[in-house]
Amino acid sequence: KQHKAHYVLMNVEAEQEVIDSIENNFRFNDAVIRNLVIRTSGPVTEQSPMVKSREDRRTRDDVTSMAKQIDADEEDGSVEDSVQDAE
Repeated sequence: KQHKAHYVLMNVEAEQEVIDSIENNFRFNDAVIRNLVIRTSGPVTEQSPMVKSREDRRTRDDVTSMAKQIDADEEDGSVEDSVQDAE
């Protein structure tokens, strides 16, 4: 049983002949377990869900690291020192 997998999301614009060739290659490639080709009436120009997910994760990580830094600064008293220096 396979324990690792790769997921690929491709947004391509091509002639029907090329799409048919890609589907055929997927169908007869033993390394490809499952595939799905979706045809749309127009080009998709928005960010992919994978990119959105990565950006959301990065934002959460940034907020978490900032909160940890603030907590550490408060324990050291450096936040109060910074406030007094600013006054």
